[in-house]
Amino acid sequence: MDALEHNVGDPKNLIPAYALLSRIRLSSSPDVLANAEAVVREIVGTYAKPNLTPEQIQSRATNGDDPLRKFSDICRAELESMQAQI
Repeated sequence: MDALEHNVGDPKNLIPAYALLSRIRLSSSPDVLANAEAVVREIVGTYAKPNLTPEQIQSRATNGDDPLRKFSDICRAELESMQAQI
């Protein structure tokens, strides 16, 4: 959401995203990692685009434009797979 409303004024604001990506690298499958990397690329790319108005953001949300959907679906599948092995 921050990337939709702001341009990156301070690149160190991206450190938490890269830290989370590094933690994902430690324990997740290649599919989860690839999708996490895609999400981070999308976030970084979105900062470079023009800011959206609150109305534009609301429209995207109500139209099902969810940049995390594929990533969360892959994570759910991995979690279900891990639970099935127990």
